[in-house]
Parts: sequence; C-alpha cells; structure tokens
Amino acid sequence: MQKKFRPLAPGTYRLAPGVRLLPRGSSTAAFCDYPLRIVPLSPLAAQLLSHCSKEQHPARLAADLALPTGKIAALCEQLRWKGLLLAGPPEPLTKWPPVSIVVPSYNRSAQLARCLRSLLEMDYPALEIIVVDDGSTDDTSALLQDLEREATSKNIALRTIRHACSMGAALARNSGTSVARYNFIAYIDSDCVASPAWLKELVPAFRDHHITAVGGMIRAYERRSLLGCYEDVCSSLCMGTQPRRLDAIFTYLPTANFLLRRTAWQRIDGFSDLRFGEDVDFCRRLLHSGAQIHYLPYGVVYHDYRTTLQTFAETRIVYASSEATLQALHPEMRRVLLLPPVPASFAGLLILAACSLLMAPFSLFQPAFSLVSLFSSLAALLLTLITSHQRHNQVQAHGFRIASRTLLIATLRAHLSYTYHLCRHLTRYYTLPLVLLGLLFPPLLLLPSVLYAIVIGVDYTRLRPTMSLWHYILVALLDDCSYALGVLKGCLQRKTWKPLVPLLKKRLDA
Repeated sequence: MQKKFRPLAPGTYRLAPGVRLLPRGSSTAAFCDYPLRIVPLSPLAAQLLSHCSKEQHPARLAADLALPTGKIAALCEQLRWKGLLLAGPPEPLTKWPPVSIVVPSYNRSAQLARCLRSLLEMDYPALEIIVVDDGSTDDTSALLQDLEREATSKNIALRTIRHACSMGAALARNSGTSVARYNFIAYIDSDCVASPAWLKELVPAFRDHHITAVGGMIRAYERRSLLGCYEDVCSSLCMGTQPRRLDAIFTYLPTANFLLRRTAWQRIDGFSDLRFGEDVDFCRRLLHSGAQIHYLPYGVVYHDYRTTLQTFAETRIVYASSEATLQALHPEMRRVLLLPPVPASFAGLLILAACSLLMAPFSLFQPAFSLVSLFSSLAALLLTLITSHQRHNQVQAHGFRIASRTLLIATLRAHLSYTYHLCRHLTRYYTLPLVLLGLLFPPLLLLPSVLYAIVIGVDYTRLRPTMSLWHYILVALLDDCSYALGVLKGCLQRKTWKPLVPLLKKRLDA
C-alpha cells in the first residue's frame, strides 16, 4: 500500500517537507529540495511561512500578523499550490448544500444494490439519488422498485430514468444530470461503494467559489485477490495520496468519484457520446472552459475492479484503445517525451551502465563490457557533480547560501527521478515490442529488463502493495503489455500512429 497521506486538521496549514527559508539581505526566498527550485517571496509570504513550521489555522496566523483572516487564507492557498505549504481537508460547512447523485448502470443489479445501499446509509443531510438504467436486461428494474421504497422510508428521494437501449455511461450521466434538482452534482459508478463520509469530505471544497469540480480518492473494494491488491495502488483510477490541481500535465479525474457545479456541466453541454475515455474528454473540455478542478485524497469511493486475468487485460486494452480517439478530439493532448539534455544524458549513461554490467558475464568481451559499465557510471556521477557545482555557483551569484552537499543530494535526486519517469514512459508504451524483439534477438531483452528493474524497484518500494515482488512483476507486465496492445488497437481503428509516436521536447512549453 502507498505511504499513507496523513492530513492535517481541517482548515490548517504547515510548511511542506524539504522547504526552508533563505534570507538574502532585506528579502527572503523559499528553497525546495524536490523539485529543486528557489521561489522568491514577498515580505508577507515570508513572514507567514516563518510561522508555519507547526500546524497553523489562518485565523491564528491572521491574529499573529494583524491582518484580515480572508487575506491570510487566500495567501495560504496560493502558497499551497506553489508546493510551499501542506493543507488539511476543508473545514466542515455550517450549512450543507443539497446534492444530486447520478448513478449510471447497465446489467449490474447486484453491484447497483450494494452501491445504492451505501448511498442510503451515507452521512449527508440533503440529497437526491438519480439512477439511470441504461437499457438493462437483468432484474435491475425490480430491484429499483424495492430500493425506492427503502429510500422513501429514509426520507431520501430516489428516482429512476430508463433508457430503451444501452447508450453508454456518458449519455446516461447526461440524462441523470439534465433532471437533477440541485446545483451540485455527484457522479459515482454502479460498481462502486461510497464511504459514509464521501460527500461531507468533498463538498466543503466548494466553499471556494473558484473551484468548479472536485474528485476524491478511489480504492479497490476487493483487496484479497492478487489483482485486487494490484488495482488498489496501480489502477489508472488511483490518483495518489497528495492533493493536486488539474493542469496541462495532470489532465483528468475519473468520474467514478467526481463532484461539480451543474452550471459547469451546462456550459460545455455535458459529456460527449463516447463509450470509453469520456471522463478524460469531459475534464479536458472543462479545463478549456476555464474550470478549476482539484483532486483531494479523501472522500473515498471503493471500486469493484475486474479481478480475473482475462477481464483485467480486456479492461486495459479497451481503455488504452481510447487514446487515439481522444487525441483526434484534442490534438493538444499529443503525448510528449521530455528529453532535457543533462537529465536525459544521466539517464542514458545509467541505463547503459546497467545493460553493460548484465551483458558482461555472458559475453566473450567481458572486460570491454565491464569497462563500459564502469566508465558510464563514472560519467553519470561526474555529470551530477558538474551540474551541482554549476547550481551552487548560480545560487551564490544570487546572494543565497546553500551547502554544497544539499545541492548535490537535490541534483542527484532530480536526475534519478527523471530516470524513473523516462523508464516508466518507455515501459508503459513499448514493453510489448521490446519483449517481442528480445525474443527474436535475446541480447535485446537486456534493455526492457533494465527499464523494468528501475520501474519495479521504485514502484514496489513506493506503493508497498500487499503482494510478493514476483507476483507484482508478473501483474505489472500483463498491465503494460495489455495497455500497449490497446494503444495499437486504437491506432489501427483510427488509422493513425500518433499515439505511439510522442513529440520530443527539451522542456515543456510555458
């Protein structure tokens, strides 16, 4: 399991790990060791951060700084999204706004019953539940009649919309949202189970009128099986344990746990008629409309994943095949492979060193491969030392004093982080062709082996799945091979190779 996100008390802030204040004459800047950067600060921001070594509430900070609470709260939020402060969950509201929950469902009567009962038992004072039966042919209709009576006994409105035939989850959500009575819409899938505090932990985020939509954490409902344990930490629905804001890089949230203002849905005319990838398209269009979308690692929903090998692989293939369609709809979403000269050189040298080291015992040219491994490693280390020295000179030129050792560690960490992300990019999209080429020419298997050793080593340590390392490796291979097959399938269907060929850039555009 991932390292747990330990939220602060609601409404409080604390200095983020790795952030320190650097005085320079009459001014101050913030030094962040990861990602490595120096952030200039206004006098007020510097003064505020100096009070946040311990957990602080904006009201307390406002009293200490003799300023209005609203101004301090706004500044805390700005510093939070710059990565300088950690923030606790939003404070509970004194008056809870009513929420319309939309649940699309197709032939999932047992899962739908479980989902609806979790909603009926949820701790929220004002809501309605709208189930969109998307042309089900099982006993969904009879089930809903029973659950409507159960909801009425709890003074909760449960309404049903029935499609004559299946139109897909996207259009089902549109049907439900179009008849919703309330200004806040919450989407949950019928194969999910809501935690009791689902809405109470997410709705307070809308206290900020700039926020358009919010997504919460998704965990696996079943975590006893091998694939259930894997999905709990590695699913594409798992957005991590840190709050994030959608941008040009972090571009979507799954609609299995998604809340938004109804006006935003109206502004972009709802979901597009897509069978897969509709949540990516929806979030992308929201962002283009100027929406501000946040991910918060609470408000948990439990998803009942497909946990047989066949359904696991089929799900990956189907979702990956939507990349070609989404790229046609959003050309600006073209995949980018960043190759900044120095970190990319470090990564190349490190991978070359590892491949040469593995090749040496099986080659007639063992001394040569050993020397290549040694010199590549030394070159990567020398590159890190030179980069660290250059950064130290730059920092000193700006009047800051940072220990050389601190900058060296931060530089090495940045280079290793880039190496991991490069390897993850390559294994996600190219594992299958690399393995097939390796079967034809066995020495080529060294490259995917090294790439996977780096990725698996980092992910298994970071995510801490409750499964053995060998099981994790096998499932990860199935995951990536299925995904690569799905991308290829989408390319063939749309007659384009763009999803397989990234744009190469030295840096992201501003």
